[in-house]
Amino acid sequence: MALKYDNPTFPENGIIYEGDYYLDIPYHLYINEEMLPNGPVFDIREYGAVAEGGVLSTEAIQEALDDAAKMGGTVVVDGGAYTSGSLSIPSGITLFITSGSSINASKDLSAFSDAFIKVENAENVTICGGGRINGNGEYFVYLPHERPLTKPMGYTKLPPVLNDPMGRPEDTSRFAYRARIRYAEDKWQEGRENIQRPMYTFWIRGSRHVDIHNIILRDAMDWSLSIDMSEDVSVYDFIIDNNRHVANTDGIDIMSSRRVKVRHVFVSTADDGLCIKAPMTQGHDSINVEDSAMPMGPSEDIDIQDATVVSVMNAFKIGTETYFDIRNVRCTNCTFMLPDIYPGGVSGISIESADGSAIENVTLRNITMKNIACPVFISLSKRCKFGFLSDEDRAKLSNGGSVRNITIENVEAEGMESSCIITGFKDEDGSMGRIENVSIRGFEASYLDNEERLTILDPIRENVRDYPESNALGDMPSYGFFIRHADGIVLEGISIEPRSMNTRPMIVTDDADVKEE
Repeated sequence: MALKYDNPTFPENGIIYEGDYYLDIPYHLYINEEMLPNGPVFDIREYGAVAEGGVLSTEAIQEALDDAAKMGGTVVVDGGAYTSGSLSIPSGITLFITSGSSINASKDLSAFSDAFIKVENAENVTICGGGRINGNGEYFVYLPHERPLTKPMGYTKLPPVLNDPMGRPEDTSRFAYRARIRYAEDKWQEGRENIQRPMYTFWIRGSRHVDIHNIILRDAMDWSLSIDMSEDVSVYDFIIDNNRHVANTDGIDIMSSRRVKVRHVFVSTADDGLCIKAPMTQGHDSINVEDSAMPMGPSEDIDIQDATVVSVMNAFKIGTETYFDIRNVRCTNCTFMLPDIYPGGVSGISIESADGSAIENVTLRNITMKNIACPVFISLSKRCKFGFLSDEDRAKLSNGGSVRNITIENVEAEGMESSCIITGFKDEDGSMGRIENVSIRGFEASYLDNEERLTILDPIRENVRDYPESNALGDMPSYGFFIRHADGIVLEGISIEPRSMNTRPMIVTDDADVKEE
């Protein structure tokens, strides 16, 4: 059989700069040598896979996977790095990638459809072994305008009104990080074609009883691990090690899924680290929701424990795609940080209902943050990005969803740069959306003592239909918490050390029922 070789679509894009990767991931605390499980073994080398740079082994690996599915068993990836296009993992098997071995994504865009590794409409699947899945993400995005910033800016400045998608004026913190992101789109309007990269690097869709552990996912090409319309999924002893400037490389996305457990994971990435969504539609027009064994719907019963997240964006986030409800979410004993590149991460805890979702019964407890600009951002708006599935939904959701019953306890945040925000909305037509029953207890924080360059608008802009983000509303009149259009807010044990040059009060409320204890 003649060997087929990889043909990179954009060979000039794969340049890595200092600061792109976080270099201090403690791999030994998450990844271990692992014994092969009992049962039949299907070695991809026996199917013709070749661990040689640039040789494509897609067909050989897929044949091994399909054979294993006939009787159950383990597909073994051993002996080096194997290059592949899209792979589909069927029911009833284990994909075992040994320590020191990997499946590397082809650099040819034509080798993919929707995802690199796909578990679709499957049951009882395990991915483990101590090895790597490598997405070669740098090859599917353009080089950034600026190299990573490895020294502090010396000041914090937010755009007073977000009328430029890149965050101009160019001396703002928002522009500083966006200028360093590698986009697949022509964000700078330079006449370049948009790169239609795969939507997902590792995609679990319409599946049940999936176990992912003892695996490294490196250099995602787009979203890293997406758990989509699935049930009873466990992710533990797992590392995501991405280029922190490749756009849209969310760490773990949980969408329209139930009973998902994430434990003892390390996520280093450019976009949101741990993200829970309930969208109305999939990300690419080519993806057919009706092909899934399970429908789009609520995300519920999500449990996250012992996660460390390094991200330039939001470490833990609910949103923004929020059409169906999101409920019963727990996130405990986690660390959120950005210790070595600047400016600081956009937010630590971000909860955003933008498209009609009722977000309720969310608990975050024992959270440590370092160099996260905005520790807490809770937002209710009515963007309604994708429209409505029915006239009944239009009547129910067009005026926004809800955010209620949120508990945040025992937070320590060092290197804070901007005020926490809890805000509903008041529209020009007089309609309102109010956040309800948020309790924040045991919140200790200290500011990065740099220069603050403030432009405080009066009144603070209502964010009714725009993309919600903590640094998109401008500066707040407070340094600690700005709370607006909200009822039943409890602040207990709040201690925040401001900048030495601070001139603002710690807490400012506007049309809000707030109890301080």
